[in-house]
Formats: sequence, C-alpha cells, structure tokens
Amino acid sequence: MSKPFKVVLAAAVCVCMVAMSHHADGAAGSCEPVLTTVNSCRNYLMQGGVVPVNCCNGVKVLSAAAKTPAVKRSYCECLKSVAKSLGGVKKEFASTLPKKCGVNNGNPISYSVNCSR
Repeated sequence: MSKPFKVVLAAAVCVCMVAMSHHADGAAGSCEPVLTTVNSCRNYLMQGGVVPVNCCNGVKVLSAAAKTPAVKRSYCECLKSVAKSLGGVKKEFASTLPKKCGVNNGNPISYSVNCSR
C-alpha cells in the first residue's frame, strides 16, 4: 500500500469513527463496510471508466444491509464523510455508481445529500 493511500485511509477511518460516535442510540451500522466498498470503488469514483466487479458487489452488499432507516442514515453519513476525506471524488461518477451497479438506493451519492430523508 502506498504511503499517500495509507494516510487517506487512516483519515477516512478517523472520520467514520467520529461520525459514528454521534449515533448514541446504537442502531446505526458500522462505517467499516462503507470503507471497504469505497476502497474498491476508489478508482472509478475519481477517474470514471468501467466499474470494477468488486465495487458493484460492495454496493449491492451495502444496499442489502441498509434495511432500517437508522442504518441507511448511518451509511449515508459515512459515504459523505469518506468521499469528502478522500478528495478527488467526482460527483458525476459517484451519483451514477448505484445505477451502474443495478441498485436503486433512493438517495443520490453526493456531498450535499440530506441523509435524514
């Protein structure tokens, strides 16, 4: 793993830990699956092109795991935080990712999405 990627990954983990600490009810999901999925989708999110199979598999797993409103909100907040911390994520690629993977997540992936809906 390259040093810049380790720094970005460490920052993303920290952001998710802080975000998750705000969910006092304990009903929210973990940011770990979000981090894993974003990592597998990183090149697509930054450069576009063909979506890797493991990226789509991760998107499908996240979608299937987000069964409750609390988990959906948690994953949404994690996605926003991780995308911001990575930097270089292109919103046009992020917003089309679920559709390219055959998933209707209800909310577009963007920095400005309201996760409470």
